[in-house]
Amino acid sequence: MGELVDVERVGSPFAQTQVGCSVLVLADNEVTRRGLHDMLGSLDLVAEVHAVVADLERFPAGRSFDVLVVACEDVGVGSLDGVVEAAHRRGVRILHLIGRGGACLDAVTRLPSNGFLIQDEVTREALGQALGRMLVGEVPMPAVLANRLLERARGAVSQERVEGVRLTPRERETLVLLAEGLSNKQIARRMLISQHGVKRLVASVLLKLNCSNRTLAAAVAIKRGLLEKA
Repeated sequence: MGELVDVERVGSPFAQTQVGCSVLVLADNEVTRRGLHDMLGSLDLVAEVHAVVADLERFPAGRSFDVLVVACEDVGVGSLDGVVEAAHRRGVRILHLIGRGGACLDAVTRLPSNGFLIQDEVTREALGQALGRMLVGEVPMPAVLANRLLERARGAVSQERVEGVRLTPRERETLVLLAEGLSNKQIARRMLISQHGVKRLVASVLLKLNCSNRTLAAAVAIKRGLLEKA
């Protein structure tokens, strides 16, 4: 199990190098921080865990971890933009632990992400399943967040349709499978094409929808009624 690190005492763990699946936890509450550290550290797919308070003003140079786990209710979504954006640019997978409130649900969808869990429902098993899915390209999402996205979409679909978005039949098929949470490998099997071909299709879909990640693309697809025409 990795050593519990307090950033205020020994500095940032970002400068360390680590082979394997290493995880950084951002959580201000000590109980939350230690609990997440212990659960993550007990998982076979996790090589090392660092748990720190979330007072980093900017993302330090050098990448030494694979997954960023953020306790959003504890830290506050509004203070996360810089760190999360920097982690996303470096290819780090991001797991948001969220609350059920509408403000939190709306805020986290604007941040780069690879998966979500309800923070007060987090267990060792839930963390393991979420990380496993994220590492193969899937996007775990709790029902409360999916329902929130659907509610927002229903109110806008009648006003905003698919004007300006021109997807090919293959791109539209890819979008449907992407919205179902399938990984590139699973999409390739379903469409009977190579994973390289899927990567090109996903990249094209994200570009045409002006989305930075798969979660936002799924939300936009629902909002604009693109899935209805697939």
